[in-house]
Amino acid sequence: MNTSNQTPYHLFCFVYLGFAQLSNKDFIEKEIDEIQKKIAVWMNLNPSNILEFNKIMDETINWYQSIKENERLESVLEIARSMNAIDSFTLENKKTFLSDIRDIAVADGRFNSDEKHLHDRIAKELGINMMTIDKNTRKKLGY
Repeated sequence: MNTSNQTPYHLFCFVYLGFAQLSNKDFIEKEIDEIQKKIAVWMNLNPSNILEFNKIMDETINWYQSIKENERLESVLEIARSMNAIDSFTLENKKTFLSDIRDIAVADGRFNSDEKHLHDRIAKELGINMMTIDKNTRKKLGY
């Protein structure tokens, strides 16, 4: 995809798609529906921008699928890292974005360890130290 035509929505959609595919090894229809809902919210979707919305979705899916499978993870992390350069992408926006990722993860009814691990890696690239991975926190009893 030509980087001069990329919008923040392309970047958001790319990371969402990458998260959905990499954490489940395939696209699940419920996750794609959730991604579309999230991009629609970011774009404040209305009748005047529905064509732009469809164009962004199509371009981003084609862009993601054009990347070699073994390079997709690094691309997703690189795009997430690059989102820090968006002036209007505040800490609150980043928290919303990560919440969106969790919503995409649970669209199929579960938030598995692979999804949690990838979520945390994306959060790190955004500069947020967040742990959703279950840690074994067994404490010693007694003295």
